[in-house]
This record gives sequence, structure tokens and C-alpha cells, in this order.
Amino acid sequence: MAKSLRSKFKRRVRAVARVKKEPKAAALLQKAVDRRQEYEAEEAAKEAAEPSTAEKVAAPEKMDDGTEKAGISLKTLKKPDGTYPAWVNSKKKQKLSKINKNAKKNKQKKRGR
Repeated sequence: MAKSLRSKFKRRVRAVARVKKEPKAAALLQKAVDRRQEYEAEEAAKEAAEPSTAEKVAAPEKMDDGTEKAGISLKTLKKPDGTYPAWVNSKKKQKLSKINKNAKKNKQKKRGR
């Protein structure tokens, strides 16, 4: 479909740019491959130098990243301190508060009967 002069010209310009950029891209890829080979050689040397023990494989330790699990209520989407997480938008907050308020009223009505 693209047979206009402008399209042909743009294709020709892109082809020239591709030829111009090709050596730089090839060098970049070759550099990445070389770095990867160096890294693999270092890792192989480390692995050969360090004797593997069955204890390390048998008992993996639990990783402690210093963060606590977020105690967000799935029903109200609130944190234990009563605030909403950052990812809850204002419309959702309004909707949830309305639902929770109605649920609270209904619960009190049932208790009164």
C-alpha cells in the first residue's frame, strides 16, 4: 500500500541509517557477549574453588529482607492503623467506606432485634 514517493524516500533514509548504525550495534553486542563469557569464567572458577557441601543444599535458610508483611484486610482493604494503601484510589475508598458503613448499620439492626 505504501507506494508514494514520500514512503519510498523514508524507507531509503531508514535503510541508510540502518547501515550507518550497524557497526556500532554489532560492537555493542560483541562487548556484551565478551562480558558474559568473562562472568561465566569467573563463576566457574569460584565454583571450582569453593567445595560444595551437602549441608548448604539440604537446609536453605529463609531470606530476611527486613520488611514486614503488610497486614491489609481483604474485606476493607485497610491497613491495621486504619489507613488505605497508596494503590487504593479515592473512588474505591469512598465505595468501600460506604459499603462498610452500611454493613455496620445492618449489623447493629440485627443485634437490636
